[in-house]
Amino acid sequence: MLVRLTEICQNNLLTSKKQAYTLREVFINPEHVVMIREEARMQQLKEQGALPEDLNDGHRFTKLTINRGHTGTEIIVVGSPDIIEKSLNQNKKLIRG
Repeated sequence: MLVRLTEICQNNLLTSKKQAYTLREVFINPEHVVMIREEARMQQLKEQGALPEDLNDGHRFTKLTINRGHTGTEIIVVGSPDIIEKSLNQNKKLIRG
């Protein structure tokens, strides 16, 4: 089952002059996530005005590393690591536990 998250993606600086980052919806397969960690650098970018205005000061950010076979890919999503971990594991239930 896929989990819907909000990704922060960097704009092409040649085509966009307003904000350096935008938000988009992304669907993640939780079985392919190999690492979850907090991304504190995004808070600095928020304070500099580089992130979309609809994010408030209380938002935290998480970097996910997703397995792609020989390599991994990293994305940054809106939410604290513990909230993202709960979202990714929400459908896992202990059978006959």
